[in-house]
Amino acid sequence: MTEPDQLLGQVIATHVWPPHTPSPTAVDHLELDWGGPIGDRHHGLTMTSDTRQKAVFVRGTTIRNHRQVSVVDIGELAQISANLGLDHLAPGVIADNIATSGLDELTAMPPMTRLVFSGGVVLMTGGANLPCVIAGQLVVDSVSETLLGGPGGTPPTASAFVKAAFTLRGITGWVEHPGSIRPGEQVRAILP
Repeated sequence: MTEPDQLLGQVIATHVWPPHTPSPTAVDHLELDWGGPIGDRHHGLTMTSDTRQKAVFVRGTTIRNHRQVSVVDIGELAQISANLGLDHLAPGVIADNIATSGLDELTAMPPMTRLVFSGGVVLMTGGANLPCVIAGQLVVDSVSETLLGGPGGTPPTASAFVKAAFTLRGITGWVEHPGSIRPGEQVRAILP
């Protein structure tokens, strides 16, 4: 039984996207230290600011890494798929490290929601993960005739993904307590 300020879901898949590789890779468990998923291109305690922080920092400034981990829910992936006219969009395709089931409206969860995994890992969320053309290109690269419903289907563009995934791209966060996350384990979302 969950409390009114808690939601319960399950981990469906885990992925890392190593630097210098074309796409994310499924892993049987996600090993996290204080810098995030070990081996992932977003791993680290710090990051370089970009256009998302331009109101505060000059581009290229070293700041705290609040995007160590990306989490999506398969319900929102299904909505993105439908928006793009695709039959299916698999976990990992949009560079998510963790795909869940049962965390409805994950992207709308408020920042500072804690995701508590049954294996002991705790993530602190920073808010919605804004869709970008990098993830959009991953979708374009993954599309096949099967996803498009057969010959004659029109593949989406990277920029179409940005519009299709707006308010559905999942959330980002950082490690509050490290450990391993495995598909099949439960996750509680404790709202602030």
